[in-house]
Amino acid sequence: MRVLAVSIAVLALAAAAAAAGIPHVRLPRDHYAHTSGIEWWYVTAYVRGSDGDRYSVFFTLFKRGSIVLPVSQVIDLDTGVRVGHTEIAFPARVAETGLDIAAPEARLRYEPSTDTWLFHASSLRYSLTLTAKPEKPYVLHGGGTGVIRQGTAVSAYYSDTRMAAHGTIRSGLRTIPFTGTAWFDHQWGDFTLDPSALHWDWFSCRFDDRTEVMLYRFRDGHASGTFVDAAGHGHLVGGFDAVPGARVLSAAGRRWPLDWTLRVPGEHLTLTLHAIVADQLVRGLLLPTFWEGAVTATGTKRGVCFVEETS
Repeated sequence: MRVLAVSIAVLALAAAAAAAGIPHVRLPRDHYAHTSGIEWWYVTAYVRGSDGDRYSVFFTLFKRGSIVLPVSQVIDLDTGVRVGHTEIAFPARVAETGLDIAAPEARLRYEPSTDTWLFHASSLRYSLTLTAKPEKPYVLHGGGTGVIRQGTAVSAYYSDTRMAAHGTIRSGLRTIPFTGTAWFDHQWGDFTLDPSALHWDWFSCRFDDRTEVMLYRFRDGHASGTFVDAAGHGHLVGGFDAVPGARVLSAAGRRWPLDWTLRVPGEHLTLTLHAIVADQLVRGLLLPTFWEGAVTATGTKRGVCFVEETS
C-alpha cells in the first residue's frame, strides 16, 4: 500500500508539473538559470574553523527577473556570536548555459568540469568564501521527478545532501580557514503570487550513518520530503509530524521554535532537534526575516540538521 500511495503521489506531481510547463529536472542542464518567476541557489554548511570553533554557514542567491539578491550569514556556534551578515540586490544577466554571477560583494559560480560550487560574500568587516563539492549524487525531490507541490502551484527542486566543504571566514583582521560538510539546494518556479507558497517549516538533516532526510511543511498542512540512503538513492517521504518544543526565541514580532520532535513513520524515524544557538535569525532589510540555523539531532539517528522557519 505504501508503494501504491507513493506512486500515485509521484504521478499527481508529474501531471501538475506538465500543466504548469515545468519539465522533469535534468542535470547538469538545470544547474543553470531559468526564466521562472523566482529561483534560488542555497547552501548551508556545518564547519570547524582553524581556531577550533564550530560555525554555521549560510548563503543563498535569489533571482527574480534581472535582479539577484545574495544573502549570507555566519554564526559561531561555540560563542553564539554572529560573525557576519550580508544582503544586497543588484541587476545581473544570468545565463541559461553557465553559472558565474559576480559583483564586488558576492559571487556564485559553478564549475562543470569538476562539479564544484563556489560561494562568496563580503562586507567591510566580514567575508565568506565557501567551496563545496558533492560526495553523493544529486537527488531529485518529488519522487525522482525534481518537481514538488509549492502552495497551490509547483516548483522544480533538487539537492545535493552531502558535500565536502572548505573555505575561509574573515572577521575584522582575522582570517579563519575551515572545513566541514555542506547541503546544497536549487529551486525555481512561478509561485510568487500564491502567499501560501512562501511560508513553511523546512528541515535538512545529515546523519552520522551517512543517510540524510529533507522535510518541508507548508502552512496549509501539506508535508512531504525525501529520504536519502547511504548510497545516495532518494525516495519520497509521504508525510511526517513536526511538533515544536517549549523553548522559543521571541524576536522580530513572533515566537520562533528552537526545538522540534520529528516523526517520519515511513522511515521509522523519531528525532529530537535542538538549536545549538537560540538567535540564528537572518534579519532581512530587503527580505522578510526568517530563522535559519544549525541544530543537533538525536533519537533514532544522530547528526546535524539545518532548520528554516519563515514568518
